[in-house]
Amino acid sequence: MAQKKASEVEAFLSRPDFSFPLVLLYGPDPGLVSERADKIAEASGVDRNDPFAAVTLAADELEKDIGRLYDEARTVSMFGGKRLIRVRGAGAGKALSEAAAALGAEKLQDATIVIEAGDLKGGAALRTNVERAKFAMALPCYQDEGRALDQIIDTELKAAGLTMDKEARDELRSRLGANRIASRGEVKKLCLYALGTATVTAEDVRAIVGDVSADALDEAIDAAVSGEVKRLPHLIDRLTSAGTATFQLHQGLLRYFQQLLAMRESVERKGETVARAIERRRPFFRRRHAMETALSAWTLAEISAALSRIEADILASRKEAALQLTITKKTLLDIAVEAARLKARGRRG
Repeated sequence: MAQKKASEVEAFLSRPDFSFPLVLLYGPDPGLVSERADKIAEASGVDRNDPFAAVTLAADELEKDIGRLYDEARTVSMFGGKRLIRVRGAGAGKALSEAAAALGAEKLQDATIVIEAGDLKGGAALRTNVERAKFAMALPCYQDEGRALDQIIDTELKAAGLTMDKEARDELRSRLGANRIASRGEVKKLCLYALGTATVTAEDVRAIVGDVSADALDEAIDAAVSGEVKRLPHLIDRLTSAGTATFQLHQGLLRYFQQLLAMRESVERKGETVARAIERRRPFFRRRHAMETALSAWTLAEISAALSRIEADILASRKEAALQLTITKKTLLDIAVEAARLKARGRRG
């Protein structure tokens, strides 16, 4: 079986082994998958700007005409040399999975095939077929988030000839993480802004770096727990289209309700006011109103029931990879509908 552990992938990418001419990269962060696919493409030596040597195909289109992939893989370059075929957006497609098994069983001499996929579970056909193929390599793209962000920051700071103090780094790390490519773009923007100075400060970070990992995510979570049903579908679509993995929405919702549970216990069992319980949490001012609304509406029993529901949905989404987005959307919308009902009950009371 040809596969690497997540911790071994960076080492493989530093010196790709092209005795495996078919490479599958998969994971929940499309930015990380794409960035690593770029490394393999660059290491292949193929001119990616040469339309006769490099081609990019969409996985959904290949499901309608899988013969295209076979043709591209076995076509000899017009001017000699190797060819590069990249397939993007792979998932549960049957035709591509079968083609990966067939092409991975061949020792392709003149082509490198790089397939970029989403978060494939252990039983996914595409992943299984690649792992079993003699001349194919499967690379899981999961990284320790904190370590990955530090690596991005250090690389871009070094390239710009800048340093950064601890406060600035902590501030920057808190604003990154939703998508690797978006995060790198924010760090590059910061470095450009800070050119001419010796050290990047926290003030520089706050002045120029948007919160690519948290702002939109927090907005969606706040809308769900405070019952803003009409706004929620747009917020979810905006997040997922920007590359936010569905598990981040589920995990964000789970963490929020865990915090809500602790605050509600202080209110119901210790007699603390809602305002005081929230003040101790020191939420960002833009989130305060939604938190007050949620803490006032949800009781301990209802929060506990919501937590059980969220945990069950997270498990279901992991078992059914193809339905992750559908399950996540339903979780958030059901929570929002329940929150709206609880608010209405409170107004009547």
